[in-house]
Amino acid sequence: MQVARALWARAVALPWLSLPGILAGVLVVCLPFALVDVPPLIDVPGHMGAAAIEAAGPGNPLEKYFTWKWVFTLNIGGGVLMKVLGAQFGIIAAGWWSTVLATGLFAGGCLWTIRMLNPKGGHAAAWALMFVFSFPLLTGFLNYILATGLSLTAFAASVWLEQKNPRARAAMLVVAQPVAMLCHAIGGLLLALLVGAHALGRVVDDLPQGWRWRDVVRREWLASLDWKGMGLRLWQACWPLLATLLTIVLWKLLSPEPAKSMNVWRWDQKAWSFVLTLRDQSKLLDFGTTIAACLLLLVGPFLGARWRWSQGLPALTVTLLFIAIPSDINGSAFVDIRLLPVAFMLCLGLQDWSRARRPSWAKAVAVAGMVLLAVRLSVTAWSFSDYAEDYNKQLSALTHVEPGSRVLAFVEHSCLDESWRNTRRDHLASLASLYRQAWVNDNWAVPGLHMVVPRFRPGRNFTADPSEFVWSRRCAGGWRRTVDKALRHAPVERVDYVWLIDTGLPQSADPRLQLVWQEGRSLLFKVRRLGIPAREVAGL
Repeated sequence: MQVARALWARAVALPWLSLPGILAGVLVVCLPFALVDVPPLIDVPGHMGAAAIEAAGPGNPLEKYFTWKWVFTLNIGGGVLMKVLGAQFGIIAAGWWSTVLATGLFAGGCLWTIRMLNPKGGHAAAWALMFVFSFPLLTGFLNYILATGLSLTAFAASVWLEQKNPRARAAMLVVAQPVAMLCHAIGGLLLALLVGAHALGRVVDDLPQGWRWRDVVRREWLASLDWKGMGLRLWQACWPLLATLLTIVLWKLLSPEPAKSMNVWRWDQKAWSFVLTLRDQSKLLDFGTTIAACLLLLVGPFLGARWRWSQGLPALTVTLLFIAIPSDINGSAFVDIRLLPVAFMLCLGLQDWSRARRPSWAKAVAVAGMVLLAVRLSVTAWSFSDYAEDYNKQLSALTHVEPGSRVLAFVEHSCLDESWRNTRRDHLASLASLYRQAWVNDNWAVPGLHMVVPRFRPGRNFTADPSEFVWSRRCAGGWRRTVDKALRHAPVERVDYVWLIDTGLPQSADPRLQLVWQEGRSLLFKVRRLGIPAREVAGL
């Protein structure tokens, strides 16, 4: 610890990239979570519902409806973390702490990486931090955020240890890579990618002064290079990355075959991701932030803010991976969009403003970034408070649900044509498994990717995610199903309750459904059994 403090003290860095500055930055980013019990990130309630299924002991009604099967897959970080924390503090606290820890690692890894590679020129660090609350985190991709946070943190640690203790660096990387990969394949792969790109960048930085691209084709210039020395340095820096290759081989050997062995490139989705990566509460604020960040990257080089190869190659490599990687891989969607915020983080944070022609320009970038970050975090905190109130209203429906029941849920999926702001209720129904030990059709259950295996299957297309999604009549577009279309084919007679979240009242009355709760556009119906005389359905 004393050695670490001495190294931090000797290093000349900007105040916000000092150890106290990084800790303060992580704390500020995590503050909005203090306003909520259930983090209002789209997938987090689903993770908590899955954790309740995993923790269900003998006699728990969930055992009748689900089986939990641990498999060797590169997508289990959040599940393992929730299991460890849940055994001590309960599922609700485990869900909260898992999200906060993953967010803290994401933010802290970003700042520490900037500290290690750009300590004097990281004036855009606040701009980079804005991309913490971006598409992957706001969607609640907990496994990915945890793996990416670990990768960024381990990458920064490897740079720190490279000259001080190469053996400790190698040991750390050999351990960190499988851990990060087990959390999430793509997030964990970033560690090897960043380490390799940085090592190659350092080799290029050390080429003879004044070299130009035209020199590359000159035989005498090529012959003058110390190829053996460069290869040795690359090998010394990169041989621990064999741990990533070994992890992938073990995964291929031990993991069950994926249900959907198909890769899909969605080029329109890649283009739209620039618009959606900071989608939060205000279209004007989110659009404006993205445009300002892009302008900063484009204008910066003309003002003297550039990248050395060791700084630019890691950012460029992640950007190229975002372009090249499929959008959907073996049943996992939005794979490419998750990478774009990390590319923005690295491009912004590693842009060296210490080389700007005027110091005042660098200071202006830092001040503008901090002001904009404060505005965005204030909006995020306000939205968290609003989401917490809405979640409490929606979950009051569960007080009318008998423990151990079967709940068929439908939730109206947000549509950009109607609202920029996402309701984040997509997987709220999963909390029925946590609070009422109930079956619900909201769980992720892709074989080979998820651990939940449904036992109770009321209908072919009404067993697991995405069977809970419906669309408003305006967003359905003639081919997406509305709540009326869903209820027309739903196995209502095989469940105990039908929970409609933000769908509004169906146009067609069903005598089997008795309204027992309503909050705005959300309704809970109790299902009447066949043979029981149907009374007039209240409210229909």
